[in-house]
Amino acid sequence: MNHRKENRSERRGRWSAVDTVILLLVVLAIAGVVYRALVTIRKENTAVQANTYEVYFEVDETYEDTLAEIRGFDAVYLVDNQQRLGYVGVYKDLNSGEHRVAMTVTPVAGTQLANRATAIGCMICAGSLTEDGSLAIPGSDRCLTPGSELVVRTDRAILTIRVTGIRSHS
Repeated sequence: MNHRKENRSERRGRWSAVDTVILLLVVLAIAGVVYRALVTIRKENTAVQANTYEVYFEVDETYEDTLAEIRGFDAVYLVDNQQRLGYVGVYKDLNSGEHRVAMTVTPVAGTQLANRATAIGCMICAGSLTEDGSLAIPGSDRCLTPGSELVVRTDRAILTIRVTGIRSHS
């Protein structure tokens, strides 16, 4: 009987091909997790380093009250998928030193509807320019192209805008 126990303990102490395969699979799984983490970190760093652009837009006739709700640095999102595009631009007034919304509102004269206005404005977006002059937004299949219309929202307003131009933000 002692003879059998020795054989079993000898077998337990041996290294088999199955053990090697299991060890290799564990090492490959760990390497895969590390690789995915590194790729994710690299993508996040690339998105942070994306260039910023000024996206100029027009707002056709809408209510002045809606336009008055737009504030500088408000985040701008697409209404259809809630993707963040950027934020409402601001400029520094040279006379007062105050930051003002980069949007000019013009009341519509001669309309039968009271309190209507149009506007031109600017938002700041991160992304990269494509060869055709469109702005590719990171993490999206959407490109902002001059002439395209978008329904966007801030925390206080929903607007339909038409992109009129894109230029590098200095």
